[in-house]
This record gives sequence, structure tokens and C-alpha cells, in this order.
Amino acid sequence: MDIQLPSGVWSGHYEQACSKYAQQATLEFADGLIRGDGADDIGLFSIEGEYRIDKGEVRMGWIKTYQGAHSVLYLGKLKGSNITGKWDISGWGGNFALAPAPQGRDLR
Repeated sequence: MDIQLPSGVWSGHYEQACSKYAQQATLEFADGLIRGDGADDIGLFSIEGEYRIDKGEVRMGWIKTYQGAHSVLYLGKLKGSNITGKWDISGWGGNFALAPAPQGRDLR
């Protein structure tokens, strides 16, 4: 199984109250760990988490922490070259999707 988790700029969205909000992060995938930072309409954030391969499926989870503010749990799976899943903060959440940004393109 060829697994593609390229470190670099990832962009996508999260859904909240029937609306989609853009987000972008620079992510590093290495030795089962995910680290990074990014920005969305709420502000700047950092990411720390992990990924693992289980029965041919890549599962991952991370904590997205806004500078000086709250944290959000993200749980997702790699589907093709995209990461899709759900975010949660105290039992409230929605869907999200991220994909590698075109090479050399940082939209922040």
C-alpha cells in the first residue's frame, strides 16, 4: 500500500453551523507524529497529534490550539490524497477536509 502524507502546506475547510470556513496549515508528518501551524478565520493555531496505519487505513488525530485561546480535537482518515473527518469541542463539532496545496503555494 502506497501511503502519501506529504509534509508541507495543506488547505481545506471546516464546517460549522451549515457553513464552510477556509483553513490552511503547514504540516509535518514523521514517525507517526503530526506537527504544524496554520491560520483560519478564528486566528493562528498550532497542531500536535499522531497518525497510524491500521488494517490498510491511515487514521489520525490532533489537537488544534489557537494562540491564547481554546483547543479543538480533530479525528480523521486519509482518503486518497485528502484527510477528512470530524472536529469536536466539548461535544459540539462538524466535518472538515484538508488536501495538499499546490506545490509552492501558501495562501496565508
